[in-house]
Amino acid sequence: MATPNIHIYDSEGYVAGALAKYISDLSAKFIADYGSFSVVLSGGSLIDTMRKLVDPSYVNCIDWSKWLIFFLDERVVPLDNPDSNYKLAYDGFLSKHVLGWLGEKIRNGHEIAG
Repeated sequence: MATPNIHIYDSEGYVAGALAKYISDLSAKFIADYGSFSVVLSGGSLIDTMRKLVDPSYVNCIDWSKWLIFFLDERVVPLDNPDSNYKLAYDGFLSKHVLGWLGEKIRNGHEIAG
């Protein structure tokens, strides 16, 4: 069994930056190897921690059109409900950089209709 690679950061801000770099690199690798990148989002602090993905150093390096976004642990409420993980993700970081594929709903998003 491989030894786990453990990183310790001084603050959530450092975690957010490291997570953005990791996701950006992983996204590029999977898109190159398989043609798409699947992301499963849960609610809570994860979505806020992913906010750095829309910083200039990452946002333009990611091929967002190849992302397939799934929502885990989604509450069965309307998508615009404050309790919706979809709304949390959209408001928190997905809507911060409007691309051709990002409009009223995420084209490659797979959400539960409430």
